[in-house]
Amino acid sequence: MRAIAAALLATLVITIVAWLVYRAAGPERASGPSASGGTSVSPISQIERPTIELRRVEGKRVSGEPVQPARLRPAAWSVRRVMTDLYATGFVDRDAWQGGRFPSLDRLFAVRTRTKVHRDLADLTLGPLARRVDAVRPGMSTLGVRFLVGRYPILAVASVRFRGTAVAEGATLAIHHSGSYTLRRINGRWRIVSYDVRSRLPSLHDLNVKVRSAAGSPGVASTGTTFILVIGSDARPGQSPAAARGDSIHIVGVNPAEHVVSVLGIPRDSYVPIPSVGTRKINEALLGGPDLMVQTVERLTGIAVDGYLLTGFAGFQDLVNAVGGIGVDVPYRMHDPYSHADFGPGMTHMLGRDALAFARDRHDVPGGDFGRSMNQGRLLIAALRQLKHDVARNPASLLGWVAAGARVLRTDLGLAEMAELVLSMPSLDPGRVENRVVSGTGATVGGLSVIRLGPAAYAMFRDLAADAIFNGRP
Repeated sequence: MRAIAAALLATLVITIVAWLVYRAAGPERASGPSASGGTSVSPISQIERPTIELRRVEGKRVSGEPVQPARLRPAAWSVRRVMTDLYATGFVDRDAWQGGRFPSLDRLFAVRTRTKVHRDLADLTLGPLARRVDAVRPGMSTLGVRFLVGRYPILAVASVRFRGTAVAEGATLAIHHSGSYTLRRINGRWRIVSYDVRSRLPSLHDLNVKVRSAAGSPGVASTGTTFILVIGSDARPGQSPAAARGDSIHIVGVNPAEHVVSVLGIPRDSYVPIPSVGTRKINEALLGGPDLMVQTVERLTGIAVDGYLLTGFAGFQDLVNAVGGIGVDVPYRMHDPYSHADFGPGMTHMLGRDALAFARDRHDVPGGDFGRSMNQGRLLIAALRQLKHDVARNPASLLGWVAAGARVLRTDLGLAEMAELVLSMPSLDPGRVENRVVSGTGATVGGLSVIRLGPAAYAMFRDLAADAIFNGRP
């Protein structure tokens, strides 16, 4: 089982669900750096290649420190070759069109993105025009590349503006195509993993301009279910999150075939058996480390946990602030002097401090600890919604999310793997995330207030374990 240290926080949902998808799908592995900064696929002949001028190269490290453009030039030229191959295949090299099927286009994309490429061929290429166009003369086109850098450039966002002239039946027709492409290093090569393109292509019938757009990202695996345990530690600044009590505990499951994500909260005062310790509040299991918490939850629920995510209060706030905050749908009026939560109902933009207050309030929420756990699940859904919004508005914002996670989260995943996880997120629908909390009854044991989980809670565990979907099975 992977040991993953991360965060129950707004940005956490990116890594959670994507990590599940990653486990279920068996992702392509990213390689280390090569002398050229990564190689492209077999090049198109020089005669057929368009000229794409590299005008801008930028990069930042995970720490936020800028990288000198000169150090990124080798990687930038490799990305430029991929973009040149893409436009040569899709717009210039007539032999590659094959009647509008463009069979060689696949090799420029990551495997899990290729089904989307087939769907969007008409928007990524000349499309049906390829059957009628005699030739395309490429014009001057431009490229800008922004990199996220770990030990080497690992993720790139390429912005391309392509210009050309189609020749058809004696007429010359202008072609304009632009796109933002996200690339990742896979086995030493830069591959396109997501795209957002817009084209202005002529109609051969009446020369009207037709505007089309398309967007795609790596899809979710089609089989298997996976579960991850999300632990929010009550560690304060300066304390280790792995050596404090658990402040929030959630099981997140994904059913890729149904595109359903389920979040199940376990109240921190649940009175349960802890291996080699005895029956205690479940939050005490984290005092023995994350592995003991995982063992406790597995024995309690019968769910095989594939990995865990862990953070403390400071990490939570840092990550929310790093992505510019998140929009949270506050379900009711909240005013709690203990957590400092003070919100009216409705959509509220929260930075780290407010998000933490929202997550910790249990004094004036319905159901106390149960309501608080439900609100923590709402934060996960809000983070996914925010990520989708940010990427739709500006694909390059993805770099900020990856950098924030890599900078703050403690994980055994490499930066390339983390990047792939985040890239899978836009294919998931926040509206299909089921958020629930197990039920129980209050009791007192040894002078301590605890929650005893009853038959309904164990039925919910069995229901979730079956297929990662809450469907009411006993």
